[in-house]
Amino acid sequence: MNITSQVKQEILPGGEDKAADKKAYLSALVKCLGSIGISAGKTYLELESKHNLPIITAVSLIKELCGTSVEYGSGGGKNYYVRADGEDAKKIFALVGEGRSITDFGDTDGIKSRFEAAAYARGAFLASGSAYVPSEEGGGYHIEFVFFGEDTAREFQKLLSRCAITLQVSQKGSYSSVYAKSESAVSDVLAFLGAAESVMLIADVSARRETNNSINRATNCTIANLDKSQATIVRQTEAIRRLKESGEYEKLDIKLKETCDARIEYNNDTLEELAERMGISKSGLNHRLAKITAMGERKNG
Repeated sequence: MNITSQVKQEILPGGEDKAADKKAYLSALVKCLGSIGISAGKTYLELESKHNLPIITAVSLIKELCGTSVEYGSGGGKNYYVRADGEDAKKIFALVGEGRSITDFGDTDGIKSRFEAAAYARGAFLASGSAYVPSEEGGGYHIEFVFFGEDTAREFQKLLSRCAITLQVSQKGSYSSVYAKSESAVSDVLAFLGAAESVMLIADVSARRETNNSINRATNCTIANLDKSQATIVRQTEAIRRLKESGEYEKLDIKLKETCDARIEYNNDTLEELAERMGISKSGLNHRLAKITAMGERKNG
């Protein structure tokens, strides 16, 4: 079950967030979605995404943190973008680049605290993250952040490892995925992002799966017991058949004959049901059938 949209709605920046956290959030958006270029002699910064939410979030943060408006729109209806050039671009570079070269924009070197690291991770997820939990149809747990280039992915992996969040990295062509697949790891990442409702959803999914597993185990146990009972009945009726074929049945006392006849006539009855039908105790019936089975099997030998 894809819960990506739910998570992204939960981790949007809020009015209560500190300026340093919002800067870290914007840094991740710029790092994941941004590119730089030169047009008409001016350096520009452009963020592009096939989803509108990370772009309008970037527009809002740029306006709040840099005090500047930027060009925003959609390219042919396929991708959304935000573009800044000239002095506006310089302001953004200065904010998310910590005064370093513009080629280092959005790096994690400026992250000073766990709160800023979590904000950076939220921005990265909004830009390129996805999350899945099992549904009734199946599936597994999965969360990932996608970056262009392995170096950026490794940088992000190290940032989270400093916050006791352990993720794996895999290469997919020019892109790298930083991911986790276990229930506990996915839950830990979502908790780190601040997606409380999604964490509760995982707990609910886990509880329902455990309930279903318990039911399945109980059902399998019942089936196994039924199979064992059926095997015992087959063994008993086969022993009775041998006693009749050998003539030993006629030599049995009345109680054992009654037991043989009842077992053959009601061969679908359990031991408890047959004992109740015959009006004797379960242990008494079990003793008779064990004796009959032993006698019949000796005739087979």
